[in-house]
Amino acid sequence: MAPSETGTIPRASDPRARPRRFRDRLGWRVWGGIGLAILVIAGSATYLAGQAATRASLMRADPDAVMQSPELARFAIAYAQPAYDQHCASCHGDHLQGDSRSGVPDLAHPSWLYGEGRVAQIEHTILYGIRSGNPRGWNLADMPAFGQAEPYKRYKIPSLEPGEIRDVTEFLLVTAGKPGDRVASERGSKIFADKGQCFDCHSTDAQGDAAIGAPNLIDEVWLYGNGSREDIFESIARGRGGICPAWAKELSPVTIRALAVLVYAASHKEAPKTAVGSSGPATGTGG
Repeated sequence: MAPSETGTIPRASDPRARPRRFRDRLGWRVWGGIGLAILVIAGSATYLAGQAATRASLMRADPDAVMQSPELARFAIAYAQPAYDQHCASCHGDHLQGDSRSGVPDLAHPSWLYGEGRVAQIEHTILYGIRSGNPRGWNLADMPAFGQAEPYKRYKIPSLEPGEIRDVTEFLLVTAGKPGDRVASERGSKIFADKGQCFDCHSTDAQGDAAIGAPNLIDEVWLYGNGSREDIFESIARGRGGICPAWAKELSPVTIRALAVLVYAASHKEAPKTAVGSSGPATGTGG
């Protein structure tokens, strides 16, 4: 090897001793890595900007019209799922199925205790809760504990004897078309309409009032138990008054809107509609 201009021979570790082709290839790798990093950053920025724009569109939309937009509905369902898993699944279950032993409603069922199950109504419940202490939450009716000496805290009503509670139970079973003691049912109907003041919340036909959260007592949907004699007697004797927390201060507005869409889609078994010209059906969340 010829000596360098300084009179020294480059060592093998000296960059000057490396072939020019190797140095060029190394340079291209460095610049290529920088270019790739720039592309990744630019792509991430574009994705985040798109997500922000879709979140803004979700909040600007009429909540009851979100399901009419396939893009918004799919985005909302996907956006809500992690929040549901973190904050809601511990009570309502991994598949929104609820728990009738504890009076936790099945959110995938089309029957609703409060309202008709519109997205805006679901959103209101998530925001402010049920008997949550929030002044805007649902808190117009509780089920009195008729087996106690003082059944109701809101105003004074008489308690019922165990036999009277059994008569009301038979009245509800017979009215629902199930086998029951019709003589006891006749007595129970009078208690329902008079002493028990049950009609005041559940209506004279026992079909409830969704405006205040009073359930239908003669359908097949039960918040507590499965509608057996024992379950009905227990509810009348002990009373009911479940609580749903208010999430307005815990979750962002867009997360709450997205959760409402998720619950609506599950309870209506309704996937986001397929956009015109798309190659296949849209997918959504079932019950």
